[in-house]
Amino acid sequence: MENNSNPSDAGSAKFSEGDIFYTHADTEYHIFKVLKADDAYSTYHIMAFEPVATLPDNDEVHHLDVAVYHMPIDQNGFESPTLLAKREVTFNDLTGYHEYLRQTANITELAAEANRYFMEGYRLTDAKKLDDAITAYSNAIELIPQFYEAIDNRAFCKMDLGQWQEAIEDFNLSLQQNPESVLAEFSIGECLMRLGDYTNAITQFEKALAIDPSHDVSKRFLEKARSLLKE
Repeated sequence: MENNSNPSDAGSAKFSEGDIFYTHADTEYHIFKVLKADDAYSTYHIMAFEPVATLPDNDEVHHLDVAVYHMPIDQNGFESPTLLAKREVTFNDLTGYHEYLRQTANITELAAEANRYFMEGYRLTDAKKLDDAITAYSNAIELIPQFYEAIDNRAFCKMDLGQWQEAIEDFNLSLQQNPESVLAEFSIGECLMRLGDYTNAITQFEKALAIDPSHDVSKRFLEKARSLLKE
């Protein structure tokens, strides 16, 4: 990536998400990572590392000690900033930023962050990267615990991995947010069938049909569960 900074022109550099840059003052290097670049308000949301006496190389950047996990600062508030490296911004990097959104009651941005992770989970699911998809959906849920669509999708990933009991736990969590969900009630029944618990599976399919008597898949699975119970 091209370094757009000019050491003789304070504050002239333009950075984007994931850029790691430094300033030099009082014999120390002050290193920062851009978490978010809010151009509308000319603000960087940054992570600041502990000052160091020697400029680190690319490998050493990973081992810097964090001084401040988040601070908003004017994009022109740095003297002679210089690009050092570019690294992906991880969910853990954003811990401080997410807390800032909560503290400032910026629900719109928090929801946008959650939806970004949800869409990432959707993409990873399509790519059959189910463990990574579970992580992405979990990130969305951590930001917005009421995000039952993300909970459901995480549960489906767990079903695809044969994690039936873990999927049941997620669907029950989803029902706490969306109690009239035919999908969740039915899916719990399907997991129970996979576990050989036909009696409780029958109960679940009946719950699904109580919500939507026309749900054909629940009808079919109910008959199948009753037949298996008789064997």
